[in-house]
Amino acid sequence: MSYEDMPYSESVASLEAEMASIESMMGELTQRRTYLRRKINALSPTAQLPLEILTEIFRLASQASDDGERAIPPLFFGGICKEWRNIAWSAPLLWNSVSVHVSRKTHGSQVQLLGDWLLRAKSSPLFIKLTSDDEHESIFCSLRAIMDVLVTRSMYWHSLDSLLPPQCHDILKNNHFPMLTSVSVRPPKGTISTFSEPPNMFLSAPKLLDVDLSGYNFPAMVLPWEQLRRFKTQFLTVAECLKVLRRSPNLKECHLESVYSPEILPSPMADTLYSELESLDVMLIKGAAISLLDSVTLPSLRELRIHYSGPGGFLLSAISSLVLRSACNLHRLCIEKQNFNDDDLIPCLETVPSLSHLRLTVLGDGLHPSTALTNKLVSMMNLAHNSGQPLLPNLESFEYRGRIMCDSTSLVDMLSKRWHSGKQHIPNGWRSLP
Repeated sequence: MSYEDMPYSESVASLEAEMASIESMMGELTQRRTYLRRKINALSPTAQLPLEILTEIFRLASQASDDGERAIPPLFFGGICKEWRNIAWSAPLLWNSVSVHVSRKTHGSQVQLLGDWLLRAKSSPLFIKLTSDDEHESIFCSLRAIMDVLVTRSMYWHSLDSLLPPQCHDILKNNHFPMLTSVSVRPPKGTISTFSEPPNMFLSAPKLLDVDLSGYNFPAMVLPWEQLRRFKTQFLTVAECLKVLRRSPNLKECHLESVYSPEILPSPMADTLYSELESLDVMLIKGAAISLLDSVTLPSLRELRIHYSGPGGFLLSAISSLVLRSACNLHRLCIEKQNFNDDDLIPCLETVPSLSHLRLTVLGDGLHPSTALTNKLVSMMNLAHNSGQPLLPNLESFEYRGRIMCDSTSLVDMLSKRWHSGKQHIPNGWRSLP
């Protein structure tokens, strides 16, 4: 009897039974196919690697590279196969980097995912970075919701790099951060630094070494100064810069941006301030603030950068005096200003024969002839200089940005002599900007 001759109810029941049988067979075939695929995967070279090696490969791939290449999130490995998912889900070090780009559309799912993420990190030290392209009230609320989740694991924070609106300050205040070593927080854009107070959280971080509070009011900063090794901030007077060094006897690296000197200068200090600082980076907004260098003695100084883009400039004799007074072996020197001239620059460089890296940057249009690289300077840097010891005999790297007024023959000859002298590194970074 054909389907056409069967009663309607029997025909439907028979067809549905046949469909169910086919679906059952399809399920079995799918399971069989999955089984065979796993057998094939198990024969791949990566499957033969020890668990520790494969986990380390995942960890390295999860880290952002120095050239800006984006890191691979551990969720990616979980989507490859069951074996990789089991490995990734059970490796806490894959989840200890918490990088959240906060947006209005996704903050709800971000909060939910963050809770699971932190659970998988277990007791691993957490490296936290919170960013946003938008600084709107709703974004600040989202940041607070995310911070509410993060502080539940505050005992595992190792570093914090975050946009931090005032709405988050009270969350941080009553928590302890026993593993925290590095903090870089900044207020929302447009905030006036003299009215912006940093969060009161730093005295609860006994291992804190590295602090960046750019954008906050210096007098309002409450820090464990004696334990700091690196400090960065901005909008300070020379007197406040000296306070930083005086309060931080163990400081090794200091970045001071937008340093200015008040119109009424304080009377000169009878004795300069002594510090074991190794690296000093200063950006001036008033040329008179170069007096900071006249107020300190830094015998351990190895790196110095001075930037000033304003009119009038400053004399490089302040650098010479610092080096001679400190008797330091300066290795790296970077000077960025609107003009250079040989009568100022060459005597300065003569005081730092230990220099191995030099960078000179002419700011502004640099059209005046005195701001260019000259034959005299190039000649004195030539190892075959016939008037005694050449300038900067230990130089390995020289980067110059500005006009070049010396003749090309002298320049090539100087480079050639240094190259053939047996130096490990050819002087590099010779660039002329329009």
